[in-house]
Amino acid sequence: MRVLAGDIGGTKTDLRLYTGPSRSQLTVERQARFESHAFSGLTPILGEFLHGERVDAAGFGVAGPVINGVCHTTNLPWLVTVGDLEKVLATSHCALLNDVQAAALGIALVSEERKVWLQRAPIDSSAPVELVSLGTGFGRSFVIPGVGAFATESGHANFAPRNAIERRLLQFLTERFDPVAIEHVLSGPGVYTLYQFIVQEGLSPATAQFEIDAADDRSAAVGRLGVRDLDPASSAAIGLFVDLLGSELGNVALATIPRGGLYLWGGVALKLRAAIEEGHLMDAFLDKHLMGDLLRTIPVALLDEPDLGILGALSGALNVLPG
Repeated sequence: MRVLAGDIGGTKTDLRLYTGPSRSQLTVERQARFESHAFSGLTPILGEFLHGERVDAAGFGVAGPVINGVCHTTNLPWLVTVGDLEKVLATSHCALLNDVQAAALGIALVSEERKVWLQRAPIDSSAPVELVSLGTGFGRSFVIPGVGAFATESGHANFAPRNAIERRLLQFLTERFDPVAIEHVLSGPGVYTLYQFIVQEGLSPATAQFEIDAADDRSAAVGRLGVRDLDPASSAAIGLFVDLLGSELGNVALATIPRGGLYLWGGVALKLRAAIEEGHLMDAFLDKHLMGDLLRTIPVALLDEPDLGILGALSGALNVLPG
C-alpha cells in the first residue's frame, strides 16, 4: 500500500510517502520539502516528487477554502482541484482539504507527550473537537466524531473589544484595516501590530525599538524580546496578545462546547508557548459572565506537534481509501 500526504502552504509544500502492507502498518518511505513559489502549481511538485510512481490514495491540506473539490489558494496563484490530482496520481482516492481542516483530523494521531495541557477536564469522545491554528493568519476547524472535520474562516470574523484598552486598540486598527478582523491581531503579523499600538499609545516604553525595526521578521523579534522580558513594549504586546487569544478561545468554545478537546497549534503559538503557559490566557478564556463554570468543563491544550498538518493529510487519505 502506498499513500501520499501533503501539507500545502503559501511558503512551503511538504510531501510524505507512506508505504506498508496495510493501513495500520504504514511507515514513512521518503519525504521532501519544496518552495511553493518556485512552482506554477501543485501538480509539477507531485511530478518531481513521485517521478511517475503510482499511489493507492492521497490526502492534501491546502491553505485556502476548498469548495466542491476546488481550491483557489489564498497566498499562491494556484488552482488545485481533486480532478487534476486524481489524473496526475492515477487514483480515484484523493482527499483535498483546507489545511486547518486537515490538521484537525491529525489530532487523533498526536501522542500524549505532545500535548501541553492548559486546562484538564474529562474528554468526551462523542463531543466536538476544536482546533485553532496561529500562523500567518488565524485558522479554526472542528471535528464531529463519526462525521468528519469541517473548515471555517473564523479568522475573518470581526474583532470585538471588551474594555477601554481594547476599544483604543479597535480605533487604532480601524485606521489600518476595514473591516477589522480577528486575524489582524491574532496572527504572526498581528504581534507586531499590537507592538505598534503599545508604542503609539504610550502604554509601555520601547527600549529595544531599533532592534525590532531592523529585524527581518519584526513580529518574531517582538515575540522573542517579549517572552524573555527584554523590552517593556514587547512584553506588553505579548501580554495583550495572550489575553486576546484567551478571550477568543473562549468564544470558540462557546460556539461548539468542544468537550472532546480544544487544541491550540501553529508556529506562532509554539513560539509564544512560555507566555501562553505562564500568562493570563485561561483567565481570559473563563471570563464569559455566566459561562465560566461551563468553560471549566472544556479540556484545553497546546499541541507541540510540528507534523500535525501531514498527519491530518494522511488521515484524510485513509478516510477515502476503501477497506
